Amino acid sequence: MVEKVPSEMKAIIRSSDPKKVVEVSSIPVPKPAKGEVLIRVEASPINPSDEYFAMGIYGLKERLHLKPPIVPGFEGSGVIVGLGEDVPSEMLNQRVAFVSDPHDKEKWSGTWAQYLCVDHKVCAPIGDVAFEETCGLFVNPLTVMGFLLETKKVNSKGMVHTAAASSLGKMLVKMCLKSNLELINIVRREDQAETLKKLGAKHVLNQNDPDFVEKLSELTNKLGITVCFDAISGPITGKLLAGMPSNSTVYVYGVLDPSLVSGISQHDLLFKGKKLHGFWMATADIFKPEEFQKALKTIIDDVKSGSDIFKPKIVKRLKLEECSHHLIEHGKHPTEGKTIILPNA
Repeated sequence: MVEKVPSEMKAIIRSSDPKKVVEVSSIPVPKPAKGEVLIRVEASPINPSDEYFAMGIYGLKERLHLKPPIVPGFEGSGVIVGLGEDVPSEMLNQRVAFVSDPHDKEKWSGTWAQYLCVDHKVCAPIGDVAFEETCGLFVNPLTVMGFLLETKKVNSKGMVHTAAASSLGKMLVKMCLKSNLELINIVRREDQAETLKKLGAKHVLNQNDPDFVEKLSELTNKLGITVCFDAISGPITGKLLAGMPSNSTVYVYGVLDPSLVSGISQHDLLFKGKKLHGFWMATADIFKPEEFQKALKTIIDDVKSGSDIFKPKIVKRLKLEECSHHLIEHGKHPTEGKTIILPNA
């Protein structure tokens, strides 16, 4: 059965009014090009990267060629309701999770809309698993798998992770326990430390402690950890590098602190062989075809099995019309779980 698709849809678009951040608009439903599918979006999460993109400050500017109206949203779940050329006919009406990457593209569909088009190769069948549980299979879970891949590639016995009380951080705690990898979790508050310890975290440090660098240095040397993934950046990055052993690498993968990276010792770089790199998922090894398929299977098998490593804790559900207010207020009142958008609610 072929679903009747309207010509117009509601979507969240990047607003020209900075006070609004985003606004709801009526725009044409996109048509699938060769190799693409049209999806009716049932659920899409709000990740930090989505918020930054919505505000126009995420991604390398010279690589973003998108033309208005610009719809935010990098991942979601829904039903395939239309097929472009060269797409297997059996994909019609499949329930899928999917990802949409805007970089290097002029024609692009974001997930904060009632419909979107994506390449059929980035759609993962979810069977009868709920849309809400599978709308976030890509950004956070694949980042976790990307961290594990990078850690093993450099033969580190584990990793350091900042903003560890985030949804991604909690997934990382569980996955490192399952993979027998050491993990040092960096938090900003003691209540966050207690939350992670209840999940099984063995090593939790508070970045605001006066002896933070000394504690980090002692632990990383003791555990044989030579990689750190920093979601915050700013002044904390220099402290992290100082607390890592010689020949270690700190990867900056987020900008929760928008200030410039600072506090890096020349001695760490010159004489101790420490390195600072950006870690951007769009170019990470986890997206190599063989690694991507393997990681995606691990994630989907986990969700379908009822395990809770990659199952999100959903604390808020929004209609499209509620998103603008949420994005403005969210930074003032961070949640303890994931907020998702239900475009067709």
